[in-house]
Amino acid sequence: MDNILIKNLLSAIEKGNVRGCDEIKEINGECYFFQYALKKKSGFYSTYLFYIVESKMDVIEDYGIEQIKKFSDIIDAVNYFKSLGVNIEQFSSIKGNLPF
Repeated sequence: MDNILIKNLLSAIEKGNVRGCDEIKEINGECYFFQYALKKKSGFYSTYLFYIVESKMDVIEDYGIEQIKKFSDIIDAVNYFKSLGVNIEQFSSIKGNLPF
């Protein structure tokens, strides 16, 4: 794990910036689009998880799964993503619409 990268990421989040990434994963022979994000607001750290099978992207409202969790500690939020197998080193600023 790149400690400088993680330090910069955590510093940006502490300043109120949203950081995240997206990726494609194959699960049981189907490709899924995943999006992750982390932000700090009002003293809490919110994690964002969205995923959908790629073949259903045209009906995202019906098939997309969105989860937002709140943590009081940034390390708990980071560990939540790690427990999902998310590489937080891939997190960067988000271009376009923010997920939350």
